[in-house]
Amino acid sequence: MKIEPIVEMIGKTDSPVVSFVGAGGKTSCMLEVARSLAKQGKKVLVTTTTHMEHPVRLGEIGCVDASGEEILAEIEKRGWVIAGTKAKHPEKITGLPAFSWEQLRAHTDCILVEADGAKRFPLKVPGAKEPVIPEKCTHIFIVAGASALGRPLEEICFRLKEAEAILQKQEKFNFSGNLGKQTMTEQLLGILLEKGYVEPLRREFPKAKLAVIFNQADVLFCPPKSKNALQEMLTVPVFLHGWKKEVHGIYLAAGFSRRFGGNKLLTLLEDKPMYLHLLERLKKLQQEKKLQSLTVVTQYEEILNALQKQGIQAVKNEQSILGISSSLKLGLKTAFYTWQQNCKSRATEHYYMFFVADQPFLKKKTIEEFLTAFLRTQKGIGCVAHEGKYGNPVIFHEKYVPELLELDGDQGGKRVLNRHLEDVFGFEVEEKKELMDIDRR
Repeated sequence: MKIEPIVEMIGKTDSPVVSFVGAGGKTSCMLEVARSLAKQGKKVLVTTTTHMEHPVRLGEIGCVDASGEEILAEIEKRGWVIAGTKAKHPEKITGLPAFSWEQLRAHTDCILVEADGAKRFPLKVPGAKEPVIPEKCTHIFIVAGASALGRPLEEICFRLKEAEAILQKQEKFNFSGNLGKQTMTEQLLGILLEKGYVEPLRREFPKAKLAVIFNQADVLFCPPKSKNALQEMLTVPVFLHGWKKEVHGIYLAAGFSRRFGGNKLLTLLEDKPMYLHLLERLKKLQQEKKLQSLTVVTQYEEILNALQKQGIQAVKNEQSILGISSSLKLGLKTAFYTWQQNCKSRATEHYYMFFVADQPFLKKKTIEEFLTAFLRTQKGIGCVAHEGKYGNPVIFHEKYVPELLELDGDQGGKRVLNRHLEDVFGFEVEEKKELMDIDRR
């Protein structure tokens, strides 16, 4: 369900101030509402009372350290804008001064506030003095990511100690052993949201309308069943929400290593073959459902046999001699066929993300941050970059599949990217080493 209609369903007010707290997609939800309201002719301000990502990181034009007049001028032009002040961390912004807040509130139709921080975890239990809700807030949306389900609490929860403290008080549950190892269920999620957010927020903001947004619903096996189980544990309404965007990873491991002088992919790096370093991180991302599928393209029997034992989908490129385009197209066709067989009835946007196996220093965190930032934008192509220079991985919306399938010889995805620079989102990484392809010993 779209977020914007929920405001009216739980209680419409004039000039709403909507706070988003919790974890698992707050910023994405806010941007969705802002774009939707702006299309209706509304004037919308997006800001924060704590910290949120810099507009540039979100692929958006924002107003940072701008005056109230400058912010209003941008809202008049675009319908909505992200505004705030510079934070100590260059990738973040913090809240607006009090005088700007009052000025903007008087001249906008809606203010959307990121009022909590979660460090990209799908679940959060607030600590002391959290969340930071503006005084005149009309609606509070408590966001939780469905990707938390089925995973250990310690792996998916920000403020683990606070979560454990809540669960220890639940006498009807006979917990034993390390609570951090406890597998997250809808019932436990409901308890943490009710005790961590709903009850204290209801006491502090009795006039505000509260609801839980059960985000990332497209990863659930049976969304209605999960929603009902969560609703049973909560005293506020629960709404399902999902991006319906699926990312398919394609791992290219079929090169000839001509400059290396031997098969570099099988060469040991820190006691394991080079190709395994990044692949193990991608497998983890698939297990966490951040990659819907993972396909490896290789010409090497050693890699095919090893991946078969691990249950990783791999296809052999018998035509590697024809260049990188042959591997790219084979991986694309295999990934496309796989999701088409498994997800025929789902109205979903698909994206194809290409990785190279000789990039062993690329961090899992970087991939996650890039993917999160890209999917928030409305761009069709994304890639990582260092000091403005584009590198791998590269991701393409499904609309670019026909162009990718027309590539020939040693033409890679960058050929398509360069044709559509206006539709490209670049994600800057600080460490150049992460983007380094190992070509020589």
